[in-house]
This record gives sequence, structure tokens and C-alpha cells, in this order.
Amino acid sequence: MSKNDSLTRREFLEKTTLIASTVAAVSGVKKVRGQLNNAAVLPLARLGVGFIGVGIRGTLLLEGTQQIKGANIVAVCDLYKGHLDRAKELVKGALVTTNDYQELLSRSDIDAVVVAVPDHWHKKVVLDALQAGKNVYIEKPLTHRWEDGEELIAAVDKSKKVVQVGSQYLSMGCALKAVDLIRSGRLGQITMVEGKVHRNSSTGAWYYPIPPDASPQTIDWKRFIGDSKWYEFDPKRFFQWRLFWDYSGGLPTDLFVHLVSATHQLMGVEAAESVFAFGAIYRWKNYRDVPDQMCALATYKEGFTFKLTATANNSHPGPAITFYGTEGTLEYNGDSMKFFFEPRQESYNYSTHSWATPTVEQFKDIMNLNDKQTPLIDPPPQAAEPMSFDAKDAEDSTAAHLRNFYDAIRKGTKPLEDIRFGVNAVNVGHMVNISFKTGKIARWNAKARKVEVV
Repeated sequence: MSKNDSLTRREFLEKTTLIASTVAAVSGVKKVRGQLNNAAVLPLARLGVGFIGVGIRGTLLLEGTQQIKGANIVAVCDLYKGHLDRAKELVKGALVTTNDYQELLSRSDIDAVVVAVPDHWHKKVVLDALQAGKNVYIEKPLTHRWEDGEELIAAVDKSKKVVQVGSQYLSMGCALKAVDLIRSGRLGQITMVEGKVHRNSSTGAWYYPIPPDASPQTIDWKRFIGDSKWYEFDPKRFFQWRLFWDYSGGLPTDLFVHLVSATHQLMGVEAAESVFAFGAIYRWKNYRDVPDQMCALATYKEGFTFKLTATANNSHPGPAITFYGTEGTLEYNGDSMKFFFEPRQESYNYSTHSWATPTVEQFKDIMNLNDKQTPLIDPPPQAAEPMSFDAKDAEDSTAAHLRNFYDAIRKGTKPLEDIRFGVNAVNVGHMVNISFKTGKIARWNAKARKVEVV
């Protein structure tokens, strides 16, 4: 780092104290909304909302929508009767239920749909919803195959509708603060990012419990299969669909996408250049297709490497994402983060230990070093105590992400996670899977906008 780029300890403390005081002031306000929603004042105009898929994630999205004034839940669609019954328990008042999402899309009192169906249905449901003139909130991962992304981008552009991709990491309480910190240059040059999601339970490995009333009478099995390979009725495939390649992209397109989305947001980048990956089924070997552990390295043209790991075999705590810079480190968890200021500390003791004493003294004189062989002139700034930031009083990230979607519809603005952002994020997950399956490097051809294997 040059003299002009260096920060004195006093300058560092002054600037970081300002950041800390700003964060403290914000975190002291209850229900601070994540991301771009902080100053939003919702109009009173009501929006009719329909839900396509009210399973585990869909139910949480339904509850998040209930927190938002003016979002009126009109109808829900699901292929399991128990999910529809639960939706009726949660939504007080009249609620239309169906197992055919086309019935929902045909309703003139629905302005927007929230889609939380298995991955193999994402493309068709989104295209049908846009064709019906609906705004769409689509849960991540946006696509089941990377090839579907460009078709969805074209359809959204043509429709002029608002489409929000549902990776709520973008609406975490500390996200904007992390963006400001990283882009201020306080970390120096960031050359490595590490992201991880580690779990150690059967449900963390996606062996979700199967309700005792699951049967061909309570589940629309044929609709669930859709255009995928036919299997006879199997409740495991229906309720634990993430275990199977037919309906899911496994860890890379589910858990990695959260980490990739947040990193793209904080680093201000669009797409990975290349990916190489390893994975296997190490522990949870009963009837799953997808690995229970995946590791990948992604490179970015902006000059950093992204290390990604996900496992269902260990849950040792640690930051979700760590940004390593030449002047500091940021441990990021979405609703909290910790910044370590740790600039380069130069000392030549080790490297000159094998020199004769007169030579060492001559070197110290030439380099203007003290007895510890560190510079006397323009010494580097000293490391400071780490600073913690907390946004636990912020609005729940799922509700904040939904609020941003509904605001964008009402105001005619761009959503926080638009279709291109969603395509670029999930494509990293697809590249991980392609590398894993081929044993080769997957590269993104930005000009042709396609994945290539080399």
C-alpha cells in the first residue's frame, strides 16, 4: 500500500467510530427494514395476492405477507390437502383454495403471485403467471437448469411486470452496512471470500417428516410429477423433493445460492467466471440422489476467489460469509457482522536471521528500520479492536424482501432482486453441479451467456 493510501490509526478510529455510531443509531430503532425498504411508506392501495405452493417455505412467505399492510391474500394453491388446510388456519376470513394454479392465475382480483414450488416447476409457473399478467415473487433457486434463465429474462422484459427472486439474504438487516464498509475500501483489496452453510440433523439433510395422512387421496401426484420422469406414488419424493435431481439442484442451487446472492450484492459483482467442485454422499446414504456435502471454488474477473462449502454432517458455528482483504476481515451473518482491522505488519527479523550482524545493521540503516526491523518512517497503522454490528431489531428478512416486492409493484420501481440478478446467482450453483458431474471446470461465457465445460 502506498503512503497516500495508508490510514493513520487516528484516521481509522475516527472513521470507524462514525460508522459504529451510525449503526448504533439505526439499530436502536425497532423494526428497521432490511435493504432498500428503510424509508418506504406503503400506499394504502390494496394488492390481491395469490400463493402457488404453501409447503414449508410457502407457508413462511404467507405469514410474511400477513405482516404487510395492504397485501390481501385472496387464494392459495397446493397439491397436498394438508397444506391448504394449514393456510386456511392461518388466514382468517375468506380464502379460495385449489390444486390447479391456472385457476388462481385466471382470477382478476389477484395482482401478484408468490411462487414456492419445487424447482422443476419454476420456469413453467413463472411463464404462465407472466402470460396471465401477474407480478411474480419466485423463490430461489430461480431455475432448475441454467438454460432456462435466458428465456425467463426475455419473458420478464416483454411482460413489463415486477419479478422479485426470493433470496432473502439481500434484505438482511446488516446488508447495506456491509456494502458501505466493503466499498469504502476499509478492507483493502479483497482477494478471497469464504461462504458456508453447515448443518447436522436429518431435517438439515432434507429428510423432512412425512405427514401421517399422506396418500394418493390427499396428494395430487400426477401434477407434482409434471414433465419430469414418471414414478409411482412416493410420498418421500413429494415431501423430500430436494433429495432428488429430478426436482432439485441439491446443495449448490439451494444453499449456495444464498451465499452467492449475498456476495454478489456486497461485492457489487454480477457473475462468476469459472467453477470447480467436489461432492459426495458421505453420511445420509438412504435413497437420496444429491450429495450431502459439496465444496467449490469460483473465480471472479474482479479479482477474487470464492470458496463455498455446504454439509449436512457438521454444524460447528461460524460466520456465513467471510471477506478477506489486505487491510481487514469482515465476518458476515446477515443480521450481524464483525470487522477486524488488520493491516500489513512488516518485519524483517525472520528473513534476515541468517545474515551476519554487520550485514543486518547495514540493511537496517538502508531501510530505516528499528531494532525490531520494522519501518521507522511512515510506519503502517496498528491493528485495532474488532467492531461488532448488530441488526437483530431489524424487520424479518423474509417480510422485508416481500415488502420490497409489493412496494415495487405499487410504485413502478425496480425490485431489489430482479430477474437478471437471480439468473446470475443461480447460474453459479448450476456451474457447481456441472463441474461436479463432469469432473471439469465450468466456465461462464459472458458474451454468449452460456455455461461451457473445459
